[in-house]
Amino acid sequence: MPNRPKRPCKHRGCRELVAGGKSYCEQHAHEEIKWKADAVRGNRHARGYGNAWVKKRERILSRDCGLCQVCKRIGRVTIATEVDHRVPKSQGGTDADENLQSICRECHATKTGSERR
Repeated sequence: MPNRPKRPCKHRGCRELVAGGKSYCEQHAHEEIKWKADAVRGNRHARGYGNAWVKKRERILSRDCGLCQVCKRIGRVTIATEVDHRVPKSQGGTDADENLQSICRECHATKTGSERR
């Protein structure tokens, strides 16, 4: 059976090629998010992301004009697809509007990866 072709590392700007179904090169492997099943971590409602969160998420995206606030700080314009807790809930953060920001998927993955270290 033939091998899979190598693909670029998912880290923004990295040109390293990775093989074997991996997403990140050795240098950026820490950014990969390891997902757990809902049976282990609870479904979205159990974790506090039910209907009220969906409404709040839409309000925050609208407040930030649909732009990634992390990219905006460094002078880049990127469409935000997610809402992030500036201070993670695991570290005492809340769902207050002041603690929430619109963020793009890449910035969110990078931020979450660095918080887990």
